[in-house]
Amino acid sequence: MQKVYTSAAALLLAISGVATTASAQSNPPSSGFFDWGLNSEPAAPDFTAAPQLDNNDASAAQVRNALLASQAAGKPLAVKVIQPLTNPNVLKIFNDFAVQYVFTDFEDAARVGRTRAVADQVLASGKSSNAFVGNFNFYPAAGSDTTRPGALNNGAPSFQIKPTGADYTDSRGRITIGSTVRRGRQIASPALYPGAPDFRNPASGNSAMGTPNIRSALFTLPIQRLTFATNGLLNRAVPGSTSSGYNTPFNGFASGAAQLIPYVTRFNNYGNAALDTDGNPANGYQFVQNEANPADGQLLSRGDFQALILHYRLRGASSVNLFNLSQGSVVGYTDAQEQSDVRTGWGALGTNGGLTLNGIFNRHNYSFANLTNLVGDMDSNSGDHPRSTEVAGAVWSGVFDRSGSNRRLAILFSNLGDKSKEIDLPNSIGGFRTFNAASPLGREDDYVLDAGQHKLYTFTLRNRNGRLTWVLDQSSVNDTIVFTDNNRNGVGIPEPTTLSLVGLGAFGLLIRRRRTVTA
Repeated sequence: MQKVYTSAAALLLAISGVATTASAQSNPPSSGFFDWGLNSEPAAPDFTAAPQLDNNDASAAQVRNALLASQAAGKPLAVKVIQPLTNPNVLKIFNDFAVQYVFTDFEDAARVGRTRAVADQVLASGKSSNAFVGNFNFYPAAGSDTTRPGALNNGAPSFQIKPTGADYTDSRGRITIGSTVRRGRQIASPALYPGAPDFRNPASGNSAMGTPNIRSALFTLPIQRLTFATNGLLNRAVPGSTSSGYNTPFNGFASGAAQLIPYVTRFNNYGNAALDTDGNPANGYQFVQNEANPADGQLLSRGDFQALILHYRLRGASSVNLFNLSQGSVVGYTDAQEQSDVRTGWGALGTNGGLTLNGIFNRHNYSFANLTNLVGDMDSNSGDHPRSTEVAGAVWSGVFDRSGSNRRLAILFSNLGDKSKEIDLPNSIGGFRTFNAASPLGREDDYVLDAGQHKLYTFTLRNRNGRLTWVLDQSSVNDTIVFTDNNRNGVGIPEPTTLSLVGLGAFGLLIRRRRTVTA
């Protein structure tokens, strides 16, 4: 994970219920949202601070004060760790405070052992033994993840080593006390950075044949990676060419043994020469929309980023870790705007469907409607014979009540392709077909999206002609288009402060800093 200064390091952390006005509106996860740049209270609404715990006495004192402030604010406790911990005063933090989240960031060849060492220390501590511990880009099924290029030949230190499923498994804390073996709790943390060299893209010449455009790959592949991680946590094979991932029951991962908290951002192409408009990495890998290099490139809009956040939630994300630092991931895009987009996307703020969607989650008896990387976009029968979302440039995700007297279904459709699409849903979502009265006869489970459009539909389970059916709500028909900011112009930047650093002649520090931190 590229960071702009050495004091920034691992993942963000967790909170457990932030009582604010924005919280009530955005229906944040119980752990809250996270932002890399928030290291102390007061944090932004619905976000929490996470101090960085380094291996020295001064850091121990600073983190102790920060955790006391978090306690006073009623926030849960979390720390970031970017170096091995051996100092007794530092380790005492885990005995004196009930830290709940420990985010490590080790990215070199020793990453697994270093993560495991911290996990063991936390597990053996007096008060923090139940903490969730995870490392950047460690997640189950990583070795089966098809979203990466065949070879990682790039300039990003964070993406020089391909993660494997064993990285996640082997880094889990494990200690023996007498005859009892204890296992630690984990965080799965896939890196979902649109534009990163860790993803395939038409601009790099390594995307799937037929992928519509650059923006659709920027959008669909992070969702695919999140889906691999979710299925890995559910101990399932990742559906690739069948519809077996529909209707997946979900009440948490392994009885609370893990959480899925991906790293997210609107754009970050550090080290990706294919998305460097002028071909000069020395000035920061700037990606200028619709320049000749790469041809017909487009950034994801703020609305697209909001939709990504909701797709992540609808496919198992427990929360998100926002990496934006001081300027965001697009020139002129501020921290506050990116934080706002996370809230808007997660809770579908400002939409009729948001109330229905949040209600389903709040009842805690739900299933995900689609945990495949497939979509039926070819004809009226393609929902049960779908193809890759990468090739289609379109994706749908959903959640529904598993039981109850007033069961609801919410589905988010996105089409980042360059043509209008008719999405055919499978014949069974939770055992029932959907019905759209506005569709032609014989195509009642089809839904039309224009290019670059997102729609959120809600349904109610009703008796229709003697058969239970997910019937499209009339309010949903009248208010379906969501996340309408579709401005895909601008300049994407890989590191929010890279340009200013380059102006100071300090670009070399960006390369050295990661190695210095992990040494």
